Amino acid sequence: LLYEGRNLSGRAYVINNEVMPNLDGAGFNDRASSLRVEGGYWLFCSDINFHGECLTFGPGDYPTLPRSLNNRISSGRRIHEQYPYSQHPNWPGER
Repeated sequence: LLYEGRNLSGRAYVINNEVMPNLDGAGFNDRASSLRVEGGYWLFCSDINFHGECLTFGPGDYPTLPRSLNNRISSGRRIHEQYPYSQHPNWPGER
């Protein structure tokens, strides 16, 4: 959930898709000042198609966003359902 105001206030936008390469079509480009992640780990970026400044957010409330993303989120996607670094990496060719 993305919120226009700080402290999870104002108009909210629910991300129903796993991938949102451009929030402009949803009318929420560069509008989020806070967010809530209800499940999984999400990457949000300042530019469309996951470019620019990008940060990962896990489950929880984020009543304020870092300056690099405050009113600047233009794309987002779920990157993993669970914390992706809790297991030994499975590198290609490793046995």
